[in-house]
Amino acid sequence: MKTYQVVLAPDFLSDLFELYRYVALRDGKDRARDLVQKLEKAARQLKNFPDRGHALPELVPMGIQDIQEITNGPYRIIYKVLDNAVHILACIDGRRDVEQVLIQRALSV
Repeated sequence: MKTYQVVLAPDFLSDLFELYRYVALRDGKDRARDLVQKLEKAARQLKNFPDRGHALPELVPMGIQDIQEITNGPYRIIYKVLDNAVHILACIDGRRDVEQVLIQRALSV
């Protein structure tokens, strides 16, 4: 079985940090830590099965099919496979307008 390198993008790490802060305020630090660890573990497991996700529905109409996602509860872990690496791009709460979040990020570059 081929193993891929997992690369955690700065936006993904920032997403986890913001999620931690939000959950820690609402539900406590232990719950926030557990959630962030669970999401990071799910992202890192893509090293063995990067094809288990599916194309991001918001991008498919634009002809972009190489950006994929897996879900973990309401959270969408967004990634792209390049050569021998899985680049984890973002972790977005699926209850948000994901398309709008992606547009805002693209425009802030």
